[in-house]
Amino acid sequence: MKDTIFALSTVPGLSAISVFRISGPNAFIVLKKITKAKVPEKRFASLRKIFWEGEIIDKCIVIAFNRNDSYSGEKTVEIHCHGSIAIINKIASILTQCGSELNIRPAEEGEFTRQAFYNGKMDLIQVEGLSDLLRAETEAQRKISFDSLDGVISKKVGVWKSKIMSILAFLEADIDFNDQDLGEVGVLSMISDLLELLNKELDNFKGVRPIKEGLNIAIIGPPNVGKSTLINHLSKRDVSLTSRIAGTTRDIIESKVQINGVFVTFLDTAGLRETNDIIEKKGITALKKRLKEVVLKIFLVNDESDLKTIDVKVGSDDLIFKAKADKGNNTRFKGISGKTGLGIKEAIGLIERKLPNFYISDGVIATYRQKSKINNLVILLSDLTLNIKEGLDTELLAEKARGCLKIIEELTGRIDTEEVLGIIFKSFCIGK
Repeated sequence: MKDTIFALSTVPGLSAISVFRISGPNAFIVLKKITKAKVPEKRFASLRKIFWEGEIIDKCIVIAFNRNDSYSGEKTVEIHCHGSIAIINKIASILTQCGSELNIRPAEEGEFTRQAFYNGKMDLIQVEGLSDLLRAETEAQRKISFDSLDGVISKKVGVWKSKIMSILAFLEADIDFNDQDLGEVGVLSMISDLLELLNKELDNFKGVRPIKEGLNIAIIGPPNVGKSTLINHLSKRDVSLTSRIAGTTRDIIESKVQINGVFVTFLDTAGLRETNDIIEKKGITALKKRLKEVVLKIFLVNDESDLKTIDVKVGSDDLIFKAKADKGNNTRFKGISGKTGLGIKEAIGLIERKLPNFYISDGVIATYRQKSKINNLVILLSDLTLNIKEGLDTELLAEKARGCLKIIEELTGRIDTEEVLGIIFKSFCIGK
């Protein structure tokens, strides 16, 4: 890392405090130039004035970090200035004007994290964890992403790597001592144990997707039954227009709500009925396609005959409610009213009990890239098991084991993975 970079590390806009980060070989030189003072004691906050062209720009809290003590692994300075837009713009302008003289430039997207990766402060799994953590909106999402950032998954991968190295060592020993029967039972047992761990990890990933992406619940019923009113009540805001005219919902309207730490997206759907309206027909077609993705369906009916008219199969986990129950309920179904809130609390309780429980163990893989690498590793280890039983040449077996080791290195990013890195680092905002 030859360049010194800077960026605003807090959200732009009016605030009490904003933070600039300067990272690179000339970070301390830049600080001396704009404060006209020596660099403060490392990792201690100090009050400094920012000077430029004979004028005091701001009084700031400054913290300096030595190369190995910083987030990026480079010499780093944090400037905690007042958060007015004028001061933010002025300090950014000053640092830009220092560019040609002190070799400092604005950071590219995710470049501080890129520095941290190349300096060995974090591996690729931790980088992905940080990216997910910055986007986490629920408690479950926070836990999964923080485990990745904190190195819990990386430690697991370290165990897998040690097991593969043991397998490779056994096979290479068999090459050197091929006149002795070292036996294949031991190495097959090691591979079997590792495959069991990896397959368990792949199984755990099935519970991660709904936590990260959420669950879909469709609200289904005939036209003008009150679906839009219900979804507005569940969302506690007007996300869907309501009207006494049947068929006014032509497209699928979505509303995201957090339930038990998981995002649930309620789908306000077009009313199901026979219609000659081309646009309404398209809405009904889109609904039937989307129903394949939902974890649960909520049926709203005026009377029991509506279920036949709707012509959508009611699953064992689906819920049926009598709509507009504030006007009376002559059905066997629980009554609710999106207008008055009658029965809504009880309905939400039923929905919560219907949602799947996610018991996520510590440090589970959390991205499709990680899943793909582990899946490739399982395939290669399975092939290796078969090849050993078939009596394949030991040197070829050892080469396959080295291929397993390469996949592990790709998983942590400790080999040339520029293409993967480019994709991941672009997911960050400047300053992160």
